[in-house]
Amino acid sequence: MEQQPPPLTPQDIAAMQVAQHAQLGQPQTVKVFGIMHVIFAGFGLLGAVWGIFVIVVGNPFLHFMPQTPEMAAQAKMQEAMEQSMMPMTVISTILTVAVGLLMLRAGVLLLKKRRSGLQWSNRYAWASLASKVVNTVLAFVYTMPAMKEMMASSMPKGASLPGGMEWIVIGSTLLTILAMSAYPVITLVLLNRPKTKEWFAAQPV
Repeated sequence: MEQQPPPLTPQDIAAMQVAQHAQLGQPQTVKVFGIMHVIFAGFGLLGAVWGIFVIVVGNPFLHFMPQTPEMAAQAKMQEAMEQSMMPMTVISTILTVAVGLLMLRAGVLLLKKRRSGLQWSNRYAWASLASKVVNTVLAFVYTMPAMKEMMASSMPKGASLPGGMEWIVIGSTLLTILAMSAYPVITLVLLNRPKTKEWFAAQPV
């Protein structure tokens, strides 16, 4: 009588499913996000280098403005606003460097098809969203008061800002932060889909 093979355990079935999924090939989202992570991280780190330069040296573009009395006054107001926002600039630059390095490492690991690429990508995404929260607070504490002061100083004496101007500034700031939060949210959603996570589980660390 022919001997029957032992029945498969749930663990055996799960292992077979993971192996079969791994043989289907790399999900396109992994490669796409790997490339985008590297590109966006590069742009972010370049922006951080510029921020560090402005902190140390100052904004060089202010010296290229035409030397008319009106433009000189505007340049002086711009410089005063940048000085009042210096704490925000320092904090934002530090956050940009930290998030950019996380993003760069995640992108490289995704392109190398490493299992840890998912973990680093998730770390980047959550760190990015946390930095957006910090930047939102900094915007209300530093950016908006500085912009209001600059706009008020450019108005004729005795004149006040239009009633809706403050809400326009607040709305544009919040919309900008929400738009910048879209990429990390999409990263979390698409790279953590069950089939994609199964593929990651079958890859080397």
